[in-house]
Amino acid sequence: MLPETITSGQNPKVKELLSLQEKSRLRRERGLFVVEGRRETGHCLDAGFEPDTVFFCPEIFGGEEELSGLLGGRSCRIFPVSKDVYSKIAYREGTEGVVAEFRYRERTLDDIKLGKNPLVVVLESVEKPGNLGAVLRSADAAGADAVIVCDPLTDLYN
Repeated sequence: MLPETITSGQNPKVKELLSLQEKSRLRRERGLFVVEGRRETGHCLDAGFEPDTVFFCPEIFGGEEELSGLLGGRSCRIFPVSKDVYSKIAYREGTEGVVAEFRYRERTLDDIKLGKNPLVVVLESVEKPGNLGAVLRSADAAGADAVIVCDPLTDLYN
């Protein structure tokens, strides 16, 4: 059974989510990052990230069964929110009514599985999140096997 729908932007859980979205220091301290949207949430789940908390707007997203289908049986804290609250926590329009907090996953070089002729992108001291995002999208489009980020000067989970 879900808790009562959050209808106030002053709710402590909403305030904490907004702080996580804005403050990299808090993301590092808590080991959490924020993902917005059905597709992006699904990508994180498919990649093995574990959800900590999910906020969803039933009026936009759908009901408990649809949310359960997205989560695929994974357990986490779930909070329904009103349309007004969702508009406050959503960074973008059209994200289908779901915002989730996921746990960080530390990766090491030992975690990388390379094929016979691997394509590996190595970045050093990336300062801007937009630049990192552009390289990640390009690496994905090129079919890179791995992206290694050395000494990042930006929050990798921004």
